[in-house]
Amino acid sequence: MTSVKAIFNERKNEINTYFDYLNQYQPQNADDALFKILKSNLILMLYNLVESSISNAIEEIHNNIHLKSASFNDLKTELKSLIISNIKNVNSKKFVEDIKNIATDIIKHSFNAEVKKKLFNGNIDGRKIKEFSDKYGFDSNTDLTKTEDGNWLITIKNKRNDLAHGTYSFTEVGKDYSIQDLILMKDKTINYIESILDNIEEYLLNDKFKNN
Repeated sequence: MTSVKAIFNERKNEINTYFDYLNQYQPQNADDALFKILKSNLILMLYNLVESSISNAIEEIHNNIHLKSASFNDLKTELKSLIISNIKNVNSKKFVEDIKNIATDIIKHSFNAEVKKKLFNGNIDGRKIKEFSDKYGFDSNTDLTKTEDGNWLITIKNKRNDLAHGTYSFTEVGKDYSIQDLILMKDKTINYIESILDNIEEYLLNDKFKNN
């Protein structure tokens, strides 16, 4: 999880640097368009942090299990089902070429760049993370006072999609959030993702992917 956490920390620092600038920005008037645009962009940065961190962590699960030479037969039933369902998104010819020992190699090679790209596709939130928690077997519980259980993620996802699909403009989205709102959104989201990554790290260290 070292590289996953390093990327997370890099993007977290980018967000905090950006927010410091945003917090110091002095709007020319109450209807300052640039200020609204800057606030909307913070939401996009937060979504980027969430999706990249969780998709990288899921990839790390597959790589870590493979490195430990765990057999498919040793895995939790839910994880077995997930691996099998992923195979339909893998190039069958390349899959066969890459497989040397199907009992172990299927775990890594059923999760490639194409599968990773389609994993969330702009639709990750707290509910989705909990679904993956159930399938893989890692803990999704966090300190509610610090994370609010990831409840801000649904807002971040919806607003990101509104912006990505052109449903609302950057000024329209940004006008709805004060600096105080954004502080909460930023801090609770960062704390939540950081906690989930810690949970996944503990899950891997203790081989909790196995069907004990």
